Amino acid sequence: MSENKLLIIDDEEDMLEGLKRVLSYELNDVDVDVCCEPAAAMTMLQEKGHDLVLLDLRMPGEDGLDILQRIKELDSCITVIMMTAYGSIEVAVQAIKMGAYDFISKPFNMEDLLRLMRKALERNELIRENRSLRERISPN
Repeated sequence: MSENKLLIIDDEEDMLEGLKRVLSYELNDVDVDVCCEPAAAMTMLQEKGHDLVLLDLRMPGEDGLDILQRIKELDSCITVIMMTAYGSIEVAVQAIKMGAYDFISKPFNMEDLLRLMRKALERNELIRENRSLRERISPN
């Protein structure tokens, strides 16, 4: 299994460092990057090819739903999990309709987040297998 690449985008640096520490430890086959600037995050996504993003909904200067849209335009197969302290059902539904895999409210239970991350990683593995199979059967 190839190593998964996770990018966490949040404007709270303490949150970023805490999540990086915990997720790097708990998800040992995941390379975890963090970023507090949406523009820099988009550059990181283009350069490193992350396949999983944990994205804060509210950040100064740019809405998380706008960032979600840009991520999906970059690569529709990137799995994006939205997180927010200001969750509402309407926003969660909108994020899912825009292509988010799931939505989690802060403060979150770490076990719930880990379970969600593992499900998202399984999704990524299935996407990779699907791409590989399609490439093998498609005539060139």
